[in-house]
Amino acid sequence: MKLNRRDFVKTSGVALGASALGVTHAGAQQSGAVLPPPTVPSETACAQSLLGAGVAKPDYTLDVFEKPYSQYGVDLQGLLVGGTWPGTPIRYTEGDMFRVLINNRLSEPTCIHWHGILLPSLQDGVPEIAQLPIEAGTSQYYEFPLVQQGSYYYHSHLGVQEQYGLLGPLIIDAKENPYSYDYDEVLMISDIPPGEGEGIIKGLRSGRHRPEIKDAFEPPDSDDFDIDVVNSGYTINGQNNSSPWTLSVKKGARLRLRLINSSGSTFFRIAIDGLKLTVIEVDGNRVQPIAAQNIIVPTSARYDVLVDVPESGSYTLHAAALGDDKQCLGIIHSADVQPVLNDRRPVFDGVTVDFRSLRSLQPSGFGRKVDRVYDVLLSGNMKAYEWMMNGHYWPEPFAGPDPEKTYLDVEQGEVVQLRMINRSPMSHPMHLHGHTFRVLGDADDSFAPVMDTVWVPKGQTVTIEFLANNPGMWAFHCHNIWHLAVGMMQPVRYVVEEHELVR
Repeated sequence: MKLNRRDFVKTSGVALGASALGVTHAGAQQSGAVLPPPTVPSETACAQSLLGAGVAKPDYTLDVFEKPYSQYGVDLQGLLVGGTWPGTPIRYTEGDMFRVLINNRLSEPTCIHWHGILLPSLQDGVPEIAQLPIEAGTSQYYEFPLVQQGSYYYHSHLGVQEQYGLLGPLIIDAKENPYSYDYDEVLMISDIPPGEGEGIIKGLRSGRHRPEIKDAFEPPDSDDFDIDVVNSGYTINGQNNSSPWTLSVKKGARLRLRLINSSGSTFFRIAIDGLKLTVIEVDGNRVQPIAAQNIIVPTSARYDVLVDVPESGSYTLHAAALGDDKQCLGIIHSADVQPVLNDRRPVFDGVTVDFRSLRSLQPSGFGRKVDRVYDVLLSGNMKAYEWMMNGHYWPEPFAGPDPEKTYLDVEQGEVVQLRMINRSPMSHPMHLHGHTFRVLGDADDSFAPVMDTVWVPKGQTVTIEFLANNPGMWAFHCHNIWHLAVGMMQPVRYVVEEHELVR
């Protein structure tokens, strides 16, 4: 079944961008009007218009269009940037001005979010929260200063477009880099869904998509993983296991691998046969280097690792999907030997690193007391396939006498803690836009790691702390695309303290 994504924005009365698009509830058809072919102005025309308006010429122009996409025996109508999955790479240096033009050549709206980037709220790319969608046949220009460094990515934040390839890498090189290495490689790891989004949601709600796989490769501390959807397969930089991503290096080389989990809903456990991984950054924030045999990277998180290739050989990289028995593979080999693929799933032993293993490279505290604490209850109903934060679905107003509880209100300058209590039967990768946060856990949290995405294991509580220093309204949500599509979001909203007028 082919999905007309213009008809799939709402699934249960909850949508991303639904109000702006004027769509009705799940399954409702629009009036039947057919959109005319997009008439996106050329890059030259856009640049001339921008320059005429006193705006600098864009460094990158991203053309978004539909293109048939086949992988692992599944035919999809991909939504691609520059015609590839992942899309056009963006790379800047810390301190640069970000200048990107989006040309929407789709027959439907889109909205592009710059994941993990500290930027003005109105350029964050989240419909109903930060901006209107980019309508079919129109363009959107983004410009803001880059005040950070690290590994990031961009993706659609409208409906489930991200799951169908509307994403790409975004790297910000550091002005001062404390590490040296011979190769700097970006690895975007994606999951390939078994069909189009509308059918998947319907299947989840009917029980047809209930996976029966029991993962035999669970992470430590009994954090077993359940999954919503059995994906058809997984890719690294768009390449599948029959033609794996391959890197030829010189003997004795040191590699920096930027591991970006750009999947819709999959957690990966990553290892390289015979080689150690040293984690140096998470979500663009430096951590005390820690060596591991394998690491767990949740959906939308980014782990930067150093890998030493000590001698001649071929080494298979495994990204094993938790909750599934499949994996995606890559090969790193010295230039003097041929690449050899080991397609056996590893028995993960040795040291496993996840967010609980990390310590910030520098003290991360704010040096003063906490001003505000919220409990955020994560809950769900697998049978009805409903996912909630604090008992409601975004963007429906809070059911009760106080609709303002729809938001998590903060004031400029506050230190805020969010205590995420997971009472659902699944783990959730929780992401806060426009900020970084400290992940608390130890009695001494002086070196609590700094991230923008953290996984909350099922049945557990994780507390994060951030400084409210970026006014606006910001998405705070589960980054599992299927959970988000049915409403698992509660925005953080800056408010102004009321004062009496002085006459």
